[in-house]
Amino acid sequence: MSDAVLVDRRDGLVTVTFNRPHKKNALNANSWNQLDAVLTEVEVEPADRALVLTGSGGSFSSGADLSGGMDDGNGSSGGDKGGKDKGGLTGRGRQLVLSEMRIVGQIVARLKRLSKPTIAAVDGVAVGVGLGLAMACDLIVASDRAKFSEIFVKRGLALDGGASWSLPQSVGIRRAKQMAFFGEPIDAETALAWGLINEVVPADELEATVTEWGLRLASGPTAALSLTKRLLDSEAGFEEAIEDEARAQHICFTTKDMAEGIASFLERREPKFTGQ
Repeated sequence: MSDAVLVDRRDGLVTVTFNRPHKKNALNANSWNQLDAVLTEVEVEPADRALVLTGSGGSFSSGADLSGGMDDGNGSSGGDKGGKDKGGLTGRGRQLVLSEMRIVGQIVARLKRLSKPTIAAVDGVAVGVGLGLAMACDLIVASDRAKFSEIFVKRGLALDGGASWSLPQSVGIRRAKQMAFFGEPIDAETALAWGLINEVVPADELEATVTEWGLRLASGPTAALSLTKRLLDSEAGFEEAIEDEARAQHICFTTKDMAEGIASFLERREPKFTGQ
């Protein structure tokens, strides 16, 4: 299996890099399967406390690689199109689009519901399902040369990768329809103004900025961050939310990190959280 996805671990931070720069990191079967495998590992590995998703060669991802046997009407996800491959979009053989999209959707959902904080570091293009993956992360930091596009309509396709939910959540329904109906790219400053991303930095500062953010998250109080993520992602009403907060706070009070947080406050020093 090729190294379509690279994984690096440092001080609790897992950096996952799409590694098909010759295709602007278009996602093929190996990409999906390797991403699925690393997300499964990170979810259950206590030493993995935060995750960064990025791409090599100056691009995040140009979307799905439609060269995987999907050109006969049995595939989707706006992206690059090339030669022939009998493996299908996710490498499980040719099958109904419905089945392929459910597999892809579950991988995107696994990223979104990962119990640990996630950051997308976007340089170059984040297109189609590639943008869906970026939006599935908790935070998005982009370079000043980044471009974002829901290109599906230009391929005669509807949205996928969770974009029909994530995009209006990020930019509002009017902007979401504008991006989806026209499929035109927006630049990083526009994405920032619309609320699609968190920060824009010069391209040569992107890696250092995201690594610093990621290491801060990886050294944070793991249970508190995980519970906070769940609370913010919840679609609960106010009454349910305050009950969920009470339960989350009760759990936090049982952790060593909470005890360390209080001790560091009383001792006027920075806390040293261990994720326990």
